[in-house]
Amino acid sequence: MSEITGRDRIRACLKRSIADRIPIGIILGPFRAKVIGCALKDYWADGGKLAEATLACYELFKPDSVDVSWDIFMEAEASGALLDFPADGVPQVKRHVLAQKSALGTLNLPRPESSGRFPLYIEACLDVVHALKGPALSGTVTGPWTIATALRGAQELIYDTADDPLFVDELMQFTTEVTKILGSQIIQTGLSLTMGEAASSCSLISPALYRKFIKAYHREIVQFFREKKTGLSLHVCGYLDPIMEDLVELGIVALSLDSPSSLKKLVEVSKKKIVLVGNVATSLFVSGTPEEMETSVKECLHAAAPGGAYIISSGCELSYNATTERVQLFFKAAREYGKAERVLAG
Repeated sequence: MSEITGRDRIRACLKRSIADRIPIGIILGPFRAKVIGCALKDYWADGGKLAEATLACYELFKPDSVDVSWDIFMEAEASGALLDFPADGVPQVKRHVLAQKSALGTLNLPRPESSGRFPLYIEACLDVVHALKGPALSGTVTGPWTIATALRGAQELIYDTADDPLFVDELMQFTTEVTKILGSQIIQTGLSLTMGEAASSCSLISPALYRKFIKAYHREIVQFFREKKTGLSLHVCGYLDPIMEDLVELGIVALSLDSPSSLKKLVEVSKKKIVLVGNVATSLFVSGTPEEMETSVKECLHAAAPGGAYIISSGCELSYNATTERVQLFFKAAREYGKAERVLAG
């Protein structure tokens, strides 16, 4: 009998069944740079380091699903945003290119082969695709609202929804095209696709704002990739309980949710129409005790594992100061308590 692979576990998950255990994913974030001893400032500038670190983490932890992702501002940078790369942190917007709204007419849609660091990211994606055959592989593209906040500024954009809604729609039309263009390039590498929309959570905006200014563009993007025979997954940071129904209605394949959101509620809302991913708190990977990690894993599995359609994972990306020992504790607990016989036994 052949060995069960990560792809096999994900396929079973998509079919609302369980292979030998619940599949395990993790959003590595900048922690992967720490694994290979790479300074963050070098990591953000070198696609080779992104690929090397992604492969090193796979060899160390053997997740069933491997994501290739960099920072959330890469797409905005490819569209004209100016970034700052601190020595010991994540990239930040240096100056909002749409500080004056009239500048929107001067922006050009990105060219995947030459804009910003995006070509380096695609090279990393190809390196990972060529190197790994066992796990399921995915890439990440930033969603249109998050790109818009990087170009205009989050506070200014929220004010614009009241003061100049036509500008917001015009900007969202532009950033939606950015997501489509760059996401299309990612799927050409052979990766599946997740859209990360950090700024659209109810930790930052109201449910009404999501429904009025963002939801239609999300639905448009889902339909765009469906026509390309590609299902789109979605990750939203922070708190999303008030818009869970809206997100399930989009037609996405999977929804990755952060620890401030209720996994139990999402199970009830989704009725397993989509795959759920998450939502072990990222803080546990930095300072959690073994008992706290085990308890969180068991609680997530209890809430979402029965009936399949669930991938246990960190709720969001790991920070640079997460520890290898705690990541290993997560995988150990997930492998033990996610066994099919344990899940089926209740």
